[in-house]
Amino acid sequence: MNEINIGTIKLPVNAATKTFAVLAKRGAGKTYTAAVMAEEFFKAGIPFVVIDPIDVWWGLRVAADGKGKGLPIVVFGTNNADIPLNRDMGREIARAIVRDNVSCVISTYGMPKVAQRHLIAEFAEELLAINNTPRHVFVEEAHEFVPQRVMGAMSKTFSAVEALVVMGRNKGLGVTLINQRAATVNKDVLTQLDTLIALRSVGPQDRKALADWVEAHAAEGDFKKFIDSLPSLPTGEAWIWSPEFMGVFERVKIRKRETFHPDPEKIGSKDFELPQIQPADVQDFILKFKTSKTGSTITTKVSDAPKKPLGLRADIVIADEMRDFESELRTLRNDYESKLMAKDIEIRRLNGVILAAQRALGTSNAIVEGSPDAYHGVGNEANAMLDKLGGMPKKIYSLLLEHPSGLTKRQIALMCAYSVNSGSYRNALSKLRTMGLLGKNGDIWQALTR
Repeated sequence: MNEINIGTIKLPVNAATKTFAVLAKRGAGKTYTAAVMAEEFFKAGIPFVVIDPIDVWWGLRVAADGKGKGLPIVVFGTNNADIPLNRDMGREIARAIVRDNVSCVISTYGMPKVAQRHLIAEFAEELLAINNTPRHVFVEEAHEFVPQRVMGAMSKTFSAVEALVVMGRNKGLGVTLINQRAATVNKDVLTQLDTLIALRSVGPQDRKALADWVEAHAAEGDFKKFIDSLPSLPTGEAWIWSPEFMGVFERVKIRKRETFHPDPEKIGSKDFELPQIQPADVQDFILKFKTSKTGSTITTKVSDAPKKPLGLRADIVIADEMRDFESELRTLRNDYESKLMAKDIEIRRLNGVILAAQRALGTSNAIVEGSPDAYHGVGNEANAMLDKLGGMPKKIYSLLLEHPSGLTKRQIALMCAYSVNSGSYRNALSKLRTMGLLGKNGDIWQALTR
């Protein structure tokens, strides 16, 4: 599957590792639109996570008619949940979903704000550190985690979620921020977006925030037409603006959801009967989690470029040709990334088959290259060695085990959140190299195993 079908527009599958914002006033369809994206990621074999402080995303587990089964995902929460949630489970949830490569909803509804923020900060930090496959994170009510004004108590949560947006792509993570108002989401975070999906919106401050985003991206298009139409857009229609990722600026219709949408007005009516979450194909994961709590080379030729009619001014011809080349390059890049992602998903699926066979034959200690065990279960001896390293050296070595092809010194520092020029960072690299655990090939550092 090389495309994500959200309606009258299709996104490349590598949208999973890009950053989006879905912005609209209440009732205009922002959560509905994001849920359609989640359905499509699931079809493409790409796991996702939803941070849900309003407790509506459990509807993914139920069919659109409110009766049949929906998607086999895990719901953590205090209501409508498979697994009860508490403030100290963030890191454990991140490790479990990466280990078993499942999709989940983390519904923090009903938890005190301080507990919510602690949980999400821990989860986001851990996920960024250990993720090893394409994965998408939806952040509902984004202003709760990346607000325009960051007060003291919010700084840890803000930093953790901002890092997902800014650095997530380095670890295969994409993010979609979902919010009623553009003006209440941190401006610096908004400028990091690849794609804006704007549904009905009326606030002048929100228009100003959108104008700032357009200015930051130097986006071309009929901005006045876009702004003027926002207050009257029908529910389910949106403008999608993706100046660099897809090179599109157009008005689109979102397709119908295939899973249940918990419409607050419908749920509040006397005739409405709340659907039951159906059993899903994730019971092994739920049991395991609860138990753990208790005991093609592509080439292009300039000569292939479309020919322009004679008689036009030279600068107009050149500008048009540049736009054609940029569009072609964008298409090729997205197609290339999508194929790489599809290959990664297929490798992980086949590795899962191999590991299942090994376990059935009693040889489950064998490590399959590219499997989660290859990154997180490198053997008792290696684990003991990692424990002895401790601190910064352990974090660096663990990161490089997850990237067998190696990383540059600057990439390692960025992904571990260290200063590339600090003495402690240089000392950690030196210690690992002295121990024979790191090798260097040009500018690339690689982990050496014993």
